[in-house]
Amino acid sequence: MKTLFIHLRKSIKLIIIVVIALLLALGILYFLFKPMYAVKLNGQIIGYTDAKKQLEDKIQKYMKSGDGNKIAFVEVDTMPEYEICYSKNEVKVNEEEVFDTVIASGTPYYKNYAVMLNGEEKYYVATYEEAEKIIATLKEKKSTNIDSITYSAKYSSENLSESVVDDVVAALFVEPKPDPVPVVKKNTRATYSSGTVTYSSGTSYEYQSIGIALSRPISGTITSRFGRRSSGIHKGLDIATSSGTPIGAAAGGTVTFSGWSGGYGNFIIIDHGNGIQTAYAHCSALYVSAGQYVNQGQSIAAVGSTGNSTGPHLHLEIRINGVCQNPQNYLY
Repeated sequence: MKTLFIHLRKSIKLIIIVVIALLLALGILYFLFKPMYAVKLNGQIIGYTDAKKQLEDKIQKYMKSGDGNKIAFVEVDTMPEYEICYSKNEVKVNEEEVFDTVIASGTPYYKNYAVMLNGEEKYYVATYEEAEKIIATLKEKKSTNIDSITYSAKYSSENLSESVVDDVVAALFVEPKPDPVPVVKKNTRATYSSGTVTYSSGTSYEYQSIGIALSRPISGTITSRFGRRSSGIHKGLDIATSSGTPIGAAAGGTVTFSGWSGGYGNFIIIDHGNGIQTAYAHCSALYVSAGQYVNQGQSIAAVGSTGNSTGPHLHLEIRINGVCQNPQNYLY
């Protein structure tokens, strides 16, 4: 019995020694080597990670949602493989490099919005808001082709060139046809002699069209009408709007004057033939020169408050054989 006890004690001591030796060996191994994952792509090691789950989640999220900006999603044909290993402590994990390598191996898809005319893609913009703004602006400007203009989201592996909203509006806009000049009835009759206007009471008569269709140079609020006022005869119609608003030619014709003209400030006169002229005063900028031919609706100047003016507005005159007419007989 004593002999058995002695052998048992020796065996326990031996087991303890072996366990301690193993623990010491494992401690040395852990000090020299650490567990991590070798990441392989197409059989090649592209890096190491000790956070496999986080790396996998990051790659999956990018594949589904892209970068939250230009890239909508990424198609990756071959996913990485992970193999547990023990590496020397000097081997560093490099999740960012691994992530970049995996994503670069795929095909990125970009999201744009295609603006279409009659179903044909014409322009591309970056956001839904920009596409909506194009449609809303063309509706506001009453572009005659608005019913043919649509947009839709587009995903493409090509990073398509995007256009500026204002450039798309300008390219797609089609000027609406001006309303025909109405025949206006008057209770006084105007006769012209020696370049002056003489009014005499008499029967009503038909105020006839001047032979050309005019379009409104701007939209705005009428602040002063044609005719007599305390300071004298107002020879035109004042339409107020914000400074810098483009002014369109009321009809096609030749610019006969473009420059500074005293109380008129920056001033333009357009000759439309047959003795008919339109004039535009108080402009902040002039876009055309004398001798230049302009088309109806073409931007010729910008609304301003130059010359004798108390605020930004367009002073519009219509002249027939040198005599100022009431613009509201033809416009507004």
